[in-house]
Amino acid sequence: MEQAVRVRIYGDSVMKGTILDFGYRYHAVMEEYLKRFKQEYNVEAENRARFGITVDRGASLLKKDIEAGLDCDFALIEFGGNDCNFKWNEVSVYPDRDHRPLTELNVFRQTYSSMIADVQKLGVRPVLMTLPPIDAERYLAFLDRSGNNAENILKWLGDVHSIYRYHEMYSNAVAQIARQTGTLLVDVRAYFLDKMPFRDYVCIDGLHPTNKGYDLIAQAFSDFARTLGGGSGFVGAEAV
Repeated sequence: MEQAVRVRIYGDSVMKGTILDFGYRYHAVMEEYLKRFKQEYNVEAENRARFGITVDRGASLLKKDIEAGLDCDFALIEFGGNDCNFKWNEVSVYPDRDHRPLTELNVFRQTYSSMIADVQKLGVRPVLMTLPPIDAERYLAFLDRSGNNAENILKWLGDVHSIYRYHEMYSNAVAQIARQTGTLLVDVRAYFLDKMPFRDYVCIDGLHPTNKGYDLIAQAFSDFARTLGGGSGFVGAEAV
């Protein structure tokens, strides 16, 4: 039997597989997809993704794993969705003030690049992914439902789609980092952009993919696996 490819996943709630149902309850579905991936591509994945974390916390988690003896073939790195976010409770109260994202874009780029370099030093191949798109209108409604003042937030934003554009800027930064560093990239975002109706693929919070959205993410990685494995997927660490 071929040796399994070992993957360590570092990411936020997207790679945790978080879904928000219509009762506003969160569920995690990623383990089912990882089990399926193991069966189809002989990939053993350890998921270190955490709900709500930013790239700096991801980098700290990676460093701890490296100190403990990181042993894998690939490290999938997925961040940006929380990094581009703002302290909406402060925006809601003070819409006339200047507000900065949780992670400034230049810091985001630097930290992401450092994570890539850290795993490469160990002979581990980093893999990046673009971010699945969000629904800005749903997200603003979710913020309002969570006790924020949507009118004040919109006043500060200028238009609701600023949320989408800011999120897209961080996703584009990931793609740019991949090109600049010669790092493997799974363009997950591209799998969503032509889908209609789009809201079938994004939860009611406007942020997390639905089951159909996670199916698209799984398809993106399946296509990536087949390409990387020369048409037969991940058939073993020595094959890639």
